[in-house]
Amino acid sequence: MNLTRTSTGTVLDIAAQLLSYYGLERTDLINTGRASLSIEAAVFRAVTGRIPNAFTRNPNTSELLLETNEPTQEALAWISAVLPTDAPHDPDTGVDDHLEHIRTWVSTPDFFTGAVPTVPEVIGVVLRAKQTAENLAAVPAQRAAA
Repeated sequence: MNLTRTSTGTVLDIAAQLLSYYGLERTDLINTGRASLSIEAAVFRAVTGRIPNAFTRNPNTSELLLETNEPTQEALAWISAVLPTDAPHDPDTGVDDHLEHIRTWVSTPDFFTGAVPTVPEVIGVVLRAKQTAENLAAVPAQRAAA
């Protein structure tokens, strides 16, 4: 199944379904034997229809696959855009680090509650990103500091 011509909203919808079915891997980008998927792996699978062996064996290769797949990057940028914090910004390249932003959000306990986002909360964020992607023409610019 090749979904490269599929809309970002559809990719995010499929990613949410994959996370609901397989569960969420929140500590690692790759999954070494567990059935659950990271958000990034779910999005990559939604775009390509498969998970290469790199996602179970090599974090550097899996990150490279994510960074070089434009539909995956676009979907991850929408997820990052709807999170309650700003993505880390590299002033040298001028690029936001959406992978780091998502990974930090999903695995770091909330300052006030001490809890990490639940699987339904993560799926809700992915679906909110889907709605946002379907309703806006471009990823919103980074929010200004208050």
